[in-house]
Amino acid sequence: MDVDLKRLVTRHRHVAPMLSGLLAGTDARVIVTDAEGAVILHREGSGPAGAITDEGQRFPILLDGEAVGWVQGGRVAAAIAAVLGYAAAREHDKRALAQEALERYRELNLIYDLADQIGATLEIPAVAAVAVREAGRLPAGGTGFLLLRTARGALESTDDDADAPPAGLVGARAGAGILGAVLDGEAEIVNDVAADPRASAAERTMASIIAAPLKVRGQRIGVVGAWSDQPVEYRAADLKVLAAIAALAAPTIDQARTHEAVLRTAGRG
Repeated sequence: MDVDLKRLVTRHRHVAPMLSGLLAGTDARVIVTDAEGAVILHREGSGPAGAITDEGQRFPILLDGEAVGWVQGGRVAAAIAAVLGYAAAREHDKRALAQEALERYRELNLIYDLADQIGATLEIPAVAAVAVREAGRLPAGGTGFLLLRTARGALESTDDDADAPPAGLVGARAGAGILGAVLDGEAEIVNDVAADPRASAAERTMASIIAAPLKVRGQRIGVVGAWSDQPVEYRAADLKVLAAIAALAAPTIDQARTHEAVLRTAGRG
């Protein structure tokens, strides 16, 4: 867990004074340790009544059901453990909200940057190159790729991809393999490709894949994502970023295709 128990006990502007108040009302000996047993607070009791005589008087400081520390002592120890558990939960929630706000800020910045870069061109390879580059910058890492569905239904890379995708990605079809399932369904994270029964023999040469379909007006025109030949722990935050990339790249690629078709028609005329 990402809560600094020592700071809560010794320096937190609300928790530390509350703890001092609890201890002031008793002469019991109290020991607070972290989950590994390192002593954070050792308050000696006064006289025989302050001695810890029962090793069983040890209460966990719980956060989401997990012990992040322990309080040992008399009856007051249970109250201290409960207070510290509540404070730890509040601190954890505050950090989680701050992290979520930071991720949303990054997503918005990504969307603005992508909109500027992708909107500046109507060439399919250039749009794909931007999407591939951003997919390769997911927080968890990996190598980006973008594959477009051909008239024959297979997934193929664009001519100017900076990093040609491995053979395990090219040629997939709807309903076949992991990428085929994504093309025909929804965005997915597969952190252990070898354990996924849908994986094709070619896909099993990779360790982890994250992918999202490129959708335009209900049509599936391709897949964008990232892969790694080493195990990677892709998370929901990575999928959100990838979904934003797909949402911006798909309509732009569709517009670029229309633009290229118009130019070809005009050229023949």
